[in-house]
Amino acid sequence: MSLPAGVRLTGTRLDPILQSVAVRAGERQPVEKIDAAGSLELFRTALGAPGLSLIAECKRRAPSVGQLSKEVDLAWRAQAYARGGAAALSILTEEEHFGGHPRDLAAVQSAGLPRLRKDFLISTQMVLESVPMGADGVLLICACLEDALLEELAVCAREQGLFTLVEIHDEAELERAARLDCASIGIGAIGVNARDLRDFSIDLATVERIVPLIPEGVLSVAESGLYGPEDLLRVRAAGADAALVGTALMRSEDPEATLRNWSEAIEA
Repeated sequence: MSLPAGVRLTGTRLDPILQSVAVRAGERQPVEKIDAAGSLELFRTALGAPGLSLIAECKRRAPSVGQLSKEVDLAWRAQAYARGGAAALSILTEEEHFGGHPRDLAAVQSAGLPRLRKDFLISTQMVLESVPMGADGVLLICACLEDALLEELAVCAREQGLFTLVEIHDEAELERAARLDCASIGIGAIGVNARDLRDFSIDLATVERIVPLIPEGVLSVAESGLYGPEDLLRVRAAGADAALVGTALMRSEDPEATLRNWSEAIEA
């Protein structure tokens, strides 16, 4: 299946995922625009609190490491994240490569935290459907979106009251993301992903290099390769407002204690 207009192949391990997402998106029923119902300010407040805010992720698999969990119901883990001090949740809804499902967003509502739909959004329909799914925010990945579509999706998200995390991997993508904000479209945060999409290797120096370049007034989020207090302290020192942690927490049998221990360590 060909990709929608404005979606580009990256020449990386992201491409098979995009092809799969395009197929599944085409199978779902279209959603009409509704009055803004998202919780943009709720998300912004959670990530803009003093210190390093932690976004705890729910995902069953990851292409870089394989199976992480066989949990059917993610509610208990999300509740443990909340008790452990997480500021927000990231919920993988991509099915084939991450083992997620759109219903997972509703399943974790009981945790009482703002919910980011983490997926590979490639159309306005995917943005629109995120609201009835229960998302308070969405992820947009610069690497696979042409400028015009990236802007269109960002505008659509804002109109729906959704917080937008724009993910980048290098300085060129930072320039593109920054132009969105300069055009008064408004984005919630820029996320710097330390993972190289070509081979899935991690280099936190990417976060340390790029976060200080993010325009003032835009929240910054460190993504990928964060496995404990030492890593969190590195990205906090670089100036990150928040850190998104997935694999390490999904591997934890006691995520509440893990999060609490991390928070105490980085606040000491």
